[in-house]
Amino acid sequence: MKQINWLLATDIDNTLTGGDPQDLKRLAIQIGRLRAQGRLVLFLSTGRTLNQVLTGFEQEYIPAADAIISQVGTEVYVPPFSAGMAPLSIWDSFLQQQFSRERATEFLNGIEGAQLQPARYNTPLKVSYFLDQAPDPPAAAERVRQRVAEAGDGYRVVWSSGKHLDILPANAGKANAIRFLINYFNLLPQKVITAGDSGNDRSMIDTFDYGIIVGNAQPMLKQLQQDPHRATLYFAEQAYAAGVEEGLRHLGVLEE
Repeated sequence: MKQINWLLATDIDNTLTGGDPQDLKRLAIQIGRLRAQGRLVLFLSTGRTLNQVLTGFEQEYIPAADAIISQVGTEVYVPPFSAGMAPLSIWDSFLQQQFSRERATEFLNGIEGAQLQPARYNTPLKVSYFLDQAPDPPAAAERVRQRVAEAGDGYRVVWSSGKHLDILPANAGKANAIRFLINYFNLLPQKVITAGDSGNDRSMIDTFDYGIIVGNAQPMLKQLQQDPHRATLYFAEQAYAAGVEEGLRHLGVLEE
């Protein structure tokens, strides 16, 4: 196996992006230097589509990555990246075995105010709705979660930002995709570090020992600060990319 110092798996929107672009540019340069030295591997783990990530490489200073986990962990891409390329087939085929999009859509039947997200976010392996127009969005999300739980083990619900609800194959999600890629690349990282701001980052924050919660994170992540068993989580004072940089300095990845 390939031994590396660190594996960083980070969300993009409101974790890397959203703040001062110069903060992200500075962080991208530092991450690029560590990657060139063979000390760090970077996975981008996001709800974006592949093409949105590729555009971000060119326009937003998003750092070059060793893999892209997109559509909330339902699609995986490895270099060389290109617009319109197909997801990694071994991951796609694995998830297809257990998922019915028609069945997943039925879990939203009768949920008042549920609105289907744009077509680019609704794929053969992900059903995505907006729930912010529901009379009580958290209660609506919980109702969907209960329906999915009663249906068995084939599906999972991801609720984030008080707005976005995704239904995925049970074996999908950011954490499982990260574990898959660690095995795929035959890596042996000393530390796996995750960074995020919202509910769709929760699975990877919960799965791996080291995590960075940026200063602008939503309450569902900030409340983890009260958990005495999560001592290896770092709650940054700064927001967005500056918060990720702060956390990487705290963890010894970047020099003070």
